Amino acid sequence: MKARKNIVLLILCLSILWSLPAWAADQLAPGVKYWSFEKTNWEGKPIQGYVLEVDPGVKNTEIRPVMGNETIGQKEVLSKIAQRTGAIAAVNGGFFDVATGVPTGNLFIDGKPEYISDILRTSFAIDRGGAIKIGYLAPKMQVEVTGLGQLGVKGINIPAVSDGLVLYSSSWGKEIYAGTALVLKPSEGGYKAYPVSSGVKAPPGGYVLAGWGVASSQFSSVVAGTKVKVITEMPVDWKNLTHVLAAGPLLVESGLPVEQAVNEGLWGTLLKPAPRTALGVNAQGKVLLVVVDGRQESSAGLTLEELAYLMVDLGAVQAVGLDGGGSSEMWVKGKIVNSPSDKKERPLANGLMIIQQMPVYIDYQRLYLDVAPVLENGRTLVPMRKIFERLGADINWNADTKTVTATKGDVQIELTLGKSTAVVNGKTLKLDVPAKVVGDRTMVPMRFVGETLGAKVDYVTSNGPAVHIYSQAGGTAHD
Repeated sequence: MKARKNIVLLILCLSILWSLPAWAADQLAPGVKYWSFEKTNWEGKPIQGYVLEVDPGVKNTEIRPVMGNETIGQKEVLSKIAQRTGAIAAVNGGFFDVATGVPTGNLFIDGKPEYISDILRTSFAIDRGGAIKIGYLAPKMQVEVTGLGQLGVKGINIPAVSDGLVLYSSSWGKEIYAGTALVLKPSEGGYKAYPVSSGVKAPPGGYVLAGWGVASSQFSSVVAGTKVKVITEMPVDWKNLTHVLAAGPLLVESGLPVEQAVNEGLWGTLLKPAPRTALGVNAQGKVLLVVVDGRQESSAGLTLEELAYLMVDLGAVQAVGLDGGGSSEMWVKGKIVNSPSDKKERPLANGLMIIQQMPVYIDYQRLYLDVAPVLENGRTLVPMRKIFERLGADINWNADTKTVTATKGDVQIELTLGKSTAVVNGKTLKLDVPAKVVGDRTMVPMRFVGETLGAKVDYVTSNGPAVHIYSQAGGTAHD
């Protein structure tokens, strides 16, 4: 008890040392604030820091991990990820192999595992309501194939193995060459398996189950249409999560700084003052995304121990480190606001985006919109070009008549700004809401456009409001 009191007193002393006035907070959007600060580290050297405070309880607010070019192993600079996803603000994400772009540790997006390996570092997760969980996570993967029972899986989107099974999602981005493989296509309650030869990509929303060595012989009896379940074994307190990103080390637990760096495999020069990025959550449930510059005359950087105390000083009751060094970046209002130590943006394997709009998915893949969907008279309007292109339609814009024409196969749709009618293959149809301009984007009624082009449109509310569109009639939403 005495030791705990001493730690609390030390925190109070360090808070007094660091308590210089922060610049006025800038309200970026409902529930999203940004400010910067100037302090000194424990050696008395200056540091420059930047903070995003996000209230995940605000409607349609999302703290979302996004992969570089949406593909495992590819890298993309933070500003481009933020711009293409319609983000309000962004910071860099978790550690990754600079040479290969492969993340270090686990990654789940929309509840679906995108990368699972055997590296154990602190992860943070976001549940359906926006609450943050920070701790250690070691998920296990299995597939249950009708007639074969449950089969162990070595990982997801990892390189080929000499013997065993690996799952590949569409995020792998490359063809899979294995001894044998099953394409798993989404189906009600799970997936249906289709045996294939090597050289196949995972379908949207599905997987390829690839086998090497002795394991590859297990598929010989599988026939097309066999039912399959993909089972992710998670601890009870890690279930019903939306996103998970492995990071590390653990910095703050129960309101107190902790020293976990060496235990999580971080040592040597990684412990010296450097640029840092961290994620924390305060007692009110608000998320703190923090970047501190380093390796510069104007900002020397922090050790991981100093970063832990800084997060406590900022009000964090839980906190975890993210990737640092030349990766430490924050994007706000269309630009990088900090000074990266590389003197330029470093291409990243993933970043954390602050997005505030109703999610739209087409064929199980997120459709990022640079202008948020608009609700009008109970109907959702979305940017025309994004929706038409993803559904495979050709677009023509007539500036004189302010008419957009979309053509897909033998279907042609004409929408004129402000008109409450549309022309489909020469036939005039009434619209609930007309197309309109928001900002510099032409917005069109999503359900009318999708269904006219032969897609199925579902408005899903089970995990927060979202729209799912399936270009094929049999699509089903998977939470």
